[in-house]
Formats: sequence, C-alpha cells, structure tokens
Amino acid sequence: MEQTLFLLKPDAMERGLAGIILNRLERAGLRIINCRYCCPTRDFLKRHYADLESRNPVAFERGTRCMADKPFLAFVFEGINAIQKTRALVGTTDPIKAPAGTIRGDFSCDSIGAADLDNRATHNLVHASDSPETARIEIELWFPTVK
Repeated sequence: MEQTLFLLKPDAMERGLAGIILNRLERAGLRIINCRYCCPTRDFLKRHYADLESRNPVAFERGTRCMADKPFLAFVFEGINAIQKTRALVGTTDPIKAPAGTIRGDFSCDSIGAADLDNRATHNLVHASDSPETARIEIELWFPTVK
C-alpha cells in the first residue's frame, strides 16, 4: 500500500467542495488514514512549498502569502498506486488546462493567467504529492509524530 498527502486548499473550503472532492478519491479506492483541519502560517507553507522557491519564485511568494492563515483540510490517503491515482484524479496544476473529469477540470474556476493578473495564487483547489519521496516528506511535515 502506498500513502500520499492530499490537501483541500482554502478555495475548495470556501466553496464547500470538500465532500464532493473527497468522494471522488474514496470512490477510486483510496482510504483516509489520517486527517486534520488547520490554518497553516506562512512560515509553515514556505516549508511545504520549499522546492517551488527555486523553480518559480513568483508562484512561491504568491502561494505562501495568499494561503497563509486560511483553512485547509489535510489528509493522508492510502491505496494501491495512491500517488499516481490521486494525481490523475486531480488534473494539471493550471485548472484551465485540466481535462474534464478531473477535480480541477470540473470544479476550478481559475487559471494561472487570471491569477497572474491579480498577483495572487492560482485557485486550483487541491494539492497532491507527486512522488513517494515527496509524499514521505510532506506527510511528516503535516502529520508530525510524537517522539
């Protein structure tokens, strides 16, 4: 069994999409093994998106600024090929390019271009780990264990 981190971002929470989005993952055979409600600080989000800072400093700054101190639901999902399956369900980062049938393609009302014009983060609803190593790091960050 594989585990992955899945985040419902503030825009999904504000629009009341949590139930319908989670239903898609559960119907795909993924099982919630941990969850928490949180309002992460900007410093916390900087740690989560640390790899983005060097690749896309503008997206890093906007994302950490625009999402800080807003409600998130964080999950650890488990299942066979959980990472690949979740990424396929989510769709591409730019919602305007996400195919119909994906979470972003069906529910997002935004694009990277529109976000650029407003100098804000793209409202793309969710985050999903992109590799086993990233999943391990992200799960440890969002769900620290007591040692």
